[in-house]
Amino acid sequence: MIQSNTNEYFRLFFETAQAILSASSLQETLDSLVQRTVAALEIKAGGLRLIDEESHNLRQVSSFGLSEAYLNKGPLNADQSIPEVLDGLVVYVKDACSDPRIQYPEAMRAEGIASVLSVPVIASDKVIGVLRLYSAEPHDYSDEDVEFVSALAEMGGMAIVNARIYQDKDEQLASLFEEMGVDLPTTVEAGTQELEVSAVQDVDPSKSLGYFRTLHEVTSAVLSTLDSEEVVQLIVDKVISIMQVKASALRLRNETTHELELIATSGLSEKFLAKGQPHTDQSISETLAGKPVLITDTANDPRLEYPVETVAEGIASILSMPIIAQQRVVGVLRLYSAEQRLYSQEEITFLSALAEISGIAIMNAKIYEKTNNDLSFWTATLGYMQD
Repeated sequence: MIQSNTNEYFRLFFETAQAILSASSLQETLDSLVQRTVAALEIKAGGLRLIDEESHNLRQVSSFGLSEAYLNKGPLNADQSIPEVLDGLVVYVKDACSDPRIQYPEAMRAEGIASVLSVPVIASDKVIGVLRLYSAEPHDYSDEDVEFVSALAEMGGMAIVNARIYQDKDEQLASLFEEMGVDLPTTVEAGTQELEVSAVQDVDPSKSLGYFRTLHEVTSAVLSTLDSEEVVQLIVDKVISIMQVKASALRLRNETTHELELIATSGLSEKFLAKGQPHTDQSISETLAGKPVLITDTANDPRLEYPVETVAEGIASILSMPIIAQQRVVGVLRLYSAEQRLYSQEEITFLSALAEISGIAIMNAKIYEKTNNDLSFWTATLGYMQD
């Protein structure tokens, strides 16, 4: 059980979100969710089952810590095996071997399982599966433990739906190229800048649960859409609300022009934005090396490219956070305050986690859009060739 006097909720949720969002395949997404949840709660095993719409059985798609004999015990029917989960309820069976909702009690006894926590996996307000956690002895879960696992299951559900969308688009594109009789072009990856990305530092235990809940809220928001413009606007709006700052802006680096191109902003005037795009080597350049940078006095700091315009905008201090995706700084997230402001280590740690989750989500959305655009282009091209 996660102890309430640690920062485990926040750290573990961040690391699991990283792993799920960075997964290169649907199976990797599912395996990561199960393994990390089991490890986080320090229990015997876990399994993820998705509902088969035709048979209404719970199809095993990922497991960790369960034997082959147990996994092959027979089909699990969604209407017979702890059916309340289908209504979106979290169900804890403390004595699994004697509970009538357990379909295979003898197999569970032979596997050494004493209790089962069943959490619905929900996507688009629909239960699509169940995450089951097995312990070798009766195990009491706190309300916070259940909230934590439910958040992971929710994130997994959205990631599953997104992965299916990606997979569907890729398959359509591959099928189209096969129809055209040509090989599918390979994607050439851009060069990467290797960074030493540090683990999430400890935070004040009293703030850990709050940071976990906020990161969950933001992660759910960015996972709810594959529209990159919507993703980045969600991020800057959330930052202003969470950190109570004057404004926020998200910029991505342009490797050709060496400018930090504005992608989304809130709270900045049109006059300030019209001053010109900041440059990677002139505007708080240390951020592009992967370091958070705090400008406490904008009127007297040489690292600003547009100090006069910044002061005129009523900005007294700036926190510049690197946005990292795939070990590479892809942009910056900047927080603007009307007064000189300091940030605690806990706040920097939280914002670093948020910025990294944001970077992965932005890249995922852009990859999806590129695949979708490629599909539209080649569909139109094939149609033209056939006319």
